[in-house]
Amino acid sequence: MFKPHPSVSSAWVLSTSGDIEPPVVGVMGALHGNETGGLKAIERAMQEAEAFSGSLRAGTLILIHGNPRATEQGTRFSDGGCDINRLFGYGFVTDLAKAAWCYEHHRAFELQPLLGQLDALVDLHSASRPTQPFAVCDGTPEGIALARKTGCHVTHGWDGPGMLMDHVSIGSLVARGKPALSIECGQHDEAATAENAYRVMKRFLGAVGVTSHEVVTSDAPTYELFARVVKPTGEFQLNGDFSSFDRLEAGSVLGSGEGVTITVDREAFLLLPTPTAVRGEDIVYLARRR
Repeated sequence: MFKPHPSVSSAWVLSTSGDIEPPVVGVMGALHGNETGGLKAIERAMQEAEAFSGSLRAGTLILIHGNPRATEQGTRFSDGGCDINRLFGYGFVTDLAKAAWCYEHHRAFELQPLLGQLDALVDLHSASRPTQPFAVCDGTPEGIALARKTGCHVTHGWDGPGMLMDHVSIGSLVARGKPALSIECGQHDEAATAENAYRVMKRFLGAVGVTSHEVVTSDAPTYELFARVVKPTGEFQLNGDFSSFDRLEAGSVLGSGEGVTITVDREAFLLLPTPTAVRGEDIVYLARRR
């Protein structure tokens, strides 16, 4: 049965021996507090603890509620806080006085030893706009192959120049050559999102060999990122009610505002359009289909 992690709050451990023994595989949910589909998948796994115990082949499964305070508040990050999924590069440990840390800094610091212990990780997210479920992976053949086994669309290039892989939850595992995926499981409040998260979680655990859950082999579409677009002005708006995987032709206007207009110079598929982004935040990512 699952038991509380000995040193990390809001994390639970399942192993064949009762101890934390390798391989150690993590499932993260609600790293952004209002993205509760992954948390519901974790809670369902805990409710079905007997079945999960029976499926465990070896090693240890750790379920992690990423941002409990933000979930309590029903927000992406806590009141007065910041985006925890930009903190896992841990530059703040030396660059920011501890007195200035917000809740997310403290939570990321608490999670650091656990993330360093993991042999594999799936981080379950959802999006503010409608989206087909998709996996975020590194561009190695192994990373792409693992992402295909979730049955989701596959996106890579997040570890390219100017991207964010070094700062997100799976970054340290990718840097160590360990299997790690983030999954956008659907739109926040869609009923199907939690079910998608639960299905993806089981497929991932089966694919990395920690459980006997069914493994799929998918020919899902693959997309490679080529640009990250940061909102340049306060009034800048996307030029449409876009959803992930919407396609723009070369020369199309992506958005405009306050004298700034951005056009795409090649065919582009949109990922994670975020109309509510504020100046300096990511408003959309652009990808090519491979």
